Amino acid sequence: MPGPGRRPNDTLAYWVTRSGASHEKVVREVARVAQEHGRRDIQPDRSRVPRWIRGEEPREPVTEYLATALGRLCNPPVRLAPADIGMTGRPSVGPAAGWSAAAVVAAILDTTRSDAMTDDTTSTTARLLTGPELTAAVQPWLHLPDTELPTPTRPGRLGMSDVLRIRDTTDAFRRLDNAHGGGLSRRAVVGQLQDITTMVKQGRASDEVGRELFVAVADLASVAGWMTHDVGRHAEAQHYLLLGLQAAKAAGPAGAAIAGHLLNCLARQANHLRRPTDALELVQAGMYGTRKLPADRLRAVLAILEARCHATLGDLPAAQRSIATAEHALDNDTEPPTWVLWFDRAEYEVTVGVCELIAAEHDADRARNAITSIEAGTALRPAERTRSRAFDQIALARAYVRSGDLDGADTATDNALHLFGHVDSTRITDRLRELDAELAAVPGAPLARTTRERIAAATA
Repeated sequence: MPGPGRRPNDTLAYWVTRSGASHEKVVREVARVAQEHGRRDIQPDRSRVPRWIRGEEPREPVTEYLATALGRLCNPPVRLAPADIGMTGRPSVGPAAGWSAAAVVAAILDTTRSDAMTDDTTSTTARLLTGPELTAAVQPWLHLPDTELPTPTRPGRLGMSDVLRIRDTTDAFRRLDNAHGGGLSRRAVVGQLQDITTMVKQGRASDEVGRELFVAVADLASVAGWMTHDVGRHAEAQHYLLLGLQAAKAAGPAGAAIAGHLLNCLARQANHLRRPTDALELVQAGMYGTRKLPADRLRAVLAILEARCHATLGDLPAAQRSIATAEHALDNDTEPPTWVLWFDRAEYEVTVGVCELIAAEHDADRARNAITSIEAGTALRPAERTRSRAFDQIALARAYVRSGDLDGADTATDNALHLFGHVDSTRITDRLRELDAELAAVPGAPLARTTRERIAAATA
């Protein structure tokens, strides 16, 4: 019988039955999930399952671990949150996630603790969202009302000096990422994100400072997500970026711009994974959600990515319109925040060149336009942007291949391989392999074969 005031949890009973697992197997899976999150102290016995079904609700975070465990035990596996099994525990990131500030803090702390317990060779339990599921995951940012900030758990006052200190730290990590790739500093950023989120959870602040702290958390989550994407852990990267979007939502109106940046990151990741339709959905959500902001550098970032998506999908007139929007916004920029400084005239010119390179798939004469734009961008590219310079040379090599200039392609490939030796980035490897595929399509060209041999040696 259920205890006084409790009602049987028929939803939980359904999922236990649906899983086909015994009560003993359910609690073993709960303990396994808990261990993955660094909680070796959680090891419920089999008698707990019938008690939970009778209406007893376990303490946090067991509700979340139970939901995850039951989802894994189903065949095929499903993604469950506590609410899905009739419980009110902390929601996780994803389409059914809670977007309250307190829930975001809890989810970030849970994710960073779990990440700290593993290394980059450990397989992930995160799942890459695509299509309508990914769109649904970002939609609440557009329509949910602002939430209250979490109640502090400890004494201690936080001020704008703390916000500025976090921003400086984030900018330093972003510079390291641009110069050396995500592999070198990723785990340090994850640790920093955990420490700062803990500080936000515990410390007292005015509403204005509290909102700015969530902007700072969102920005740091964007760096963690981008570095994780750069080392090829794409599902986890997306997870961090979605957490950052939720933190930006918790910041209220102050978080609108950084949310647009996070949607740009999610869209760029989707593009890299060859999902241009997803990328276009994300970037257009970002443009809609930031439509009331000034037409400045963020608008340029989103518009130029929209152009690239349209070009990939074959809509070249729409791509040209978006390029014009980007150029106008970039020319009208005044005082951009540090997180968008990476998009400068060099990045604009190279991306226009990449759009021309994509257009060359339909009109080979446009390969020369691509070379002109990319070379204009490379001449402006700051020396410390090592990874971007490597991407520039790969794009230039591909444009030379499409224009029939294999000598030019060989020189640009050599430049890219030299830069590749100074950066820890799986994305450069991915793009070198795309270049290799283009060279492979050149029939009977000895120079193309020798260029491919150097690529193979560098990426082995």
